[in-house]
Amino acid sequence: FSICNLPPKYQYRTSNLMCTSILPSPKEQNPDQIQRFLCPMVSDLLCLWKYGMKVPIESCPEGRLVHVILIAVVCNKPAAHKIGGFVSHSHTNSCTTCWINISNKDKPSAFTDGEQYCNLTTTNTHKNFVKEFATRYTQLSCLPYFNIVEQIIIDPMHNLFLGKPHFCLYHYYLTS
Repeated sequence: FSICNLPPKYQYRTSNLMCTSILPSPKEQNPDQIQRFLCPMVSDLLCLWKYGMKVPIESCPEGRLVHVILIAVVCNKPAAHKIGGFVSHSHTNSCTTCWINISNKDKPSAFTDGEQYCNLTTTNTHKNFVKEFATRYTQLSCLPYFNIVEQIIIDPMHNLFLGKPHFCLYHYYLTS
């Protein structure tokens, strides 16, 4: 986490950055495991947004009430899909902005609630849900101020380093 209301020259100093989590395991987590990992963080963010916390500062030793919100999640494309509840790039509706087929955009059933995904009990029903609706449940949807589509940002430098733009260009334009 970075503190956004600091002057820009102080925002990214090591002393002002907060590492909230590192995902454990020798292999990459699936989207549902990541959502379980996000749950306590989102719960804390909800409390900090609603109630705030008193932070003692020099001018106010008894503490100043501070409210905290999550402004953005910045990550690479695969992480953005897992954290945001979007399907992978290989799905037919892989765009995070318009994940619904053009023919379904005017139908209310296209905008399905992620809570339905949570109520499913088997792995097969989860897979079928993701195939049909191109989305899954994300903990970030619990934050009332957070717009999942606009506030999950894909880090371009990380993707350039990994060669993702070349893959996407080849996959979407040259093979179709």
